[in-house]
Amino acid sequence: MEIKHKIEAILLLGGDELQIKELSKFFGIPIEEILNILEELKEERRETGINIEIDGEFVNLVTNPIYGEVINDFFQQETKPKKLSGAALETLSIIAYRQPVTKSEIEAIRGVSVDRIVQNMEEKKFIRICGKKDTIGRPNLYEVTDKFLGYIGIKKIEELPNYQEVKGSSEDGKNEN
Repeated sequence: MEIKHKIEAILLLGGDELQIKELSKFFGIPIEEILNILEELKEERRETGINIEIDGEFVNLVTNPIYGEVINDFFQQETKPKKLSGAALETLSIIAYRQPVTKSEIEAIRGVSVDRIVQNMEEKKFIRICGKKDTIGRPNLYEVTDKFLGYIGIKKIEELPNYQEVKGSSEDGKNEN
C-alpha cells in the first residue's frame, strides 16, 4: 500500500486538523517528505468533492468550496451562506494581489481600519498568517487561502484578472524603496 493512501485514510478518520509533525513521527518520515506527499494528494484531489487543506502545521480534509451551493441545497439549509460585504471583498482583493501584506499596508490602501475584517476573514479561513515582516514590531503577513480562491471560483492565484500585471508593478514599487 502506498503511504499517501495511508495518510489519506488517516485524514478521513482524523476529524479535525491533524498536526503534520504527528504524521511525520508516526511514519518515521521527515516533515519535508510528508509535506511533499500532502501537496501531491492536494493536487490529485483538487478537482474532486473533497480537498486537502494544509494550514501551517496542520492538515485536514475539507469539502471543495466550488460545491458549496449543491451541499447547501442537499442539506436544505434555510439560510444561504452570507455574501461577503464590499469592504471584505475589497480587503481580500488587496491581500490577494499584494500578498504577503500587513494590516497596516492594507489600511494605507483602504484608508480605514481593517482589524475586524481581517479577524473575520481569518475565522472564515479565507486568509491566513504566512509569516512576519522583518521590520519594527514584526507585524503579521497575510495571504489568501485555497478556500477563498474556491469561493471566487478559481484554483490558483495567478488566475486573478491581470494578476501578473499587478504583481509585477507592486514588486517594481518594492524595489524602488
